[in-house]
Amino acid sequence: MLITDLTIGGLRAYRPDPTTVDLAPLTLVFGPNSAGKSSLLAVMPMLQQTAARPDVLNMSGDLVEGGTFRMAIHRHDESLPMTLGFGWRAPDGSRHAGSGVFRWDAQHRSGRRERMYVDNGELQSHVDGPRPWGGQEGAAVARQLAPEFYETLSRVFFLGPMRARAERTTRVGQGWDDYVGPAGEHMAELLYDRPDLVAEVNDWCDRMGLGYRVRMLSPRSHDIVVSAGDFAVLALEDVRHDPPVLVSSRAVGYGVGQLLPVITQSLIAEHAMVIVEQPEVHLHPRLQAATGDLFIESVQQKQNQVLVETHSEHLVLRILRRVREGTFDPADLAILYVDLHEDGAAFVRNLEVDAGGEIVDGWPGNFFDDRLGEVLPGLANR
Repeated sequence: MLITDLTIGGLRAYRPDPTTVDLAPLTLVFGPNSAGKSSLLAVMPMLQQTAARPDVLNMSGDLVEGGTFRMAIHRHDESLPMTLGFGWRAPDGSRHAGSGVFRWDAQHRSGRRERMYVDNGELQSHVDGPRPWGGQEGAAVARQLAPEFYETLSRVFFLGPMRARAERTTRVGQGWDDYVGPAGEHMAELLYDRPDLVAEVNDWCDRMGLGYRVRMLSPRSHDIVVSAGDFAVLALEDVRHDPPVLVSSRAVGYGVGQLLPVITQSLIAEHAMVIVEQPEVHLHPRLQAATGDLFIESVQQKQNQVLVETHSEHLVLRILRRVREGTFDPADLAILYVDLHEDGAAFVRNLEVDAGGEIVDGWPGNFFDDRLGEVLPGLANR
């Protein structure tokens, strides 16, 4: 497992006192809207955005759009700190961790790091202020952990809640080889360069019963290439016809375009963390459930860690079914319920799953009762 836990404090609904949230190889995050799920998933991509200039918190970048510090700080109180960090599994198997505490700097009009906490498994310490850190006690630990910290960040791949539909033509040769991008915008280039990956994606399209297969096309004329540049076309074969019919990626439903980047990233990543917000967007319930199998195989076959924010009971129930069937270890699964206290502050509850695929203490927040209430309202209220 790459990331052992996330640390979050002061970001939107989360109180300034940091909360540490344990993760598993496959972690599902669910709960009501605007309760803090997306904020939790934003910790890693926000730190990735900040890595180029770690003393200044970059809340709005290429990965996530988090507004400004004063927009996102808890209760818009700019005097409060915001803490973001994570723990990771070190090469020797121990847990190492790092987190930054950021505060509003009125002079520079940005969130600036005032303290960084570090933990190398033997010593917990900190450094204050921006670099150089001088002779502070934690400086040696911070320098020791820095290569691990940034290498771990480089192995995290985030897909946002709305993936872009593939363009009819895509420029190739831009160097993307392991990341489809936060909106799936680099997927076609990846598939063009990797025929073996196309075969894997199409295998999953067949297994999920998507009805389409990917086919990458390229211009045959040298004159076109030298005048228009290197480009490829992502087309889809409608396999519901015999023989299959070739169609544009823009001529199919939105669900197909939302799902393909999720399939591609889950397959191309290895020994990495894949973060996906709402993989079920625009998907039929059958496909939502099948996406759960995709994530399980990404964990088991690709040795990935998968962190998913979802509202889909079909996806959750499919994974619990695999636990019940004995094909997925409950120790490799974490289900996190995120909700708000009466005062509006977010909390995260880790739900224990037994070997029978059941939530030990039951589902909180009437998660599955809403559907039952629509069908049998009298029974649901008992």
